[in-house]
Amino acid sequence: MDKIADKLFKGIDYFTGILTGLMVLFVFLNVVLRTFFNSGLTWSEELARYLFVFVTYIGAISAMRANAHLGVDTLISRMKPQIQMVMYVASQLIITALMVILIQGSLKMVAQNTQSRTAALGIPYAFLYAVGILTGAAIAIMAILNIVHALKNPSKISEIVTMSTSDDDEIASDAKDGLEELSDEEYARRLREEGGK
Repeated sequence: MDKIADKLFKGIDYFTGILTGLMVLFVFLNVVLRTFFNSGLTWSEELARYLFVFVTYIGAISAMRANAHLGVDTLISRMKPQIQMVMYVASQLIITALMVILIQGSLKMVAQNTQSRTAALGIPYAFLYAVGILTGAAIAIMAILNIVHALKNPSKISEIVTMSTSDDDEIASDAKDGLEELSDEEYARRLREEGGK
């Protein structure tokens, strides 16, 4: 099951990358057209804006999976394991509650905008607001699964509550602590290898 989930989230990451690339392309194209040809594409501005919204929402799902949302674990990492468990479960329940609110709000927006369409592209607003339902449901499910995982593995609670750090931070930390002396080339190579995992 974990392998399927890993493939799914790798696909989501690729999809988010494609959306980001398209967004950059459309914005760049519009800038070039306005700068050199004194004209622009109205639809490209609108599309870039909505791509940004989708990247943000879909990226939030990936960040939840990787435990990479912004957070401070300084306090919780110093607590006893029992208190860590209580605080972790409470935080995941709060996340679930907030996602339920997001789903409810998105459902209302979808219902209110079934006939409305965007100005330039004519995309139904209901489709755009539906991404909130997808994101809320996915993050709520992951939060519940996080609680189940923590309760099944109480001995690993200290690892579970620790926020994920980027590969760049870990490699830089190793070099700074004197564990490894890395040249610029070796640092870049290690960073590429870590990113490919």
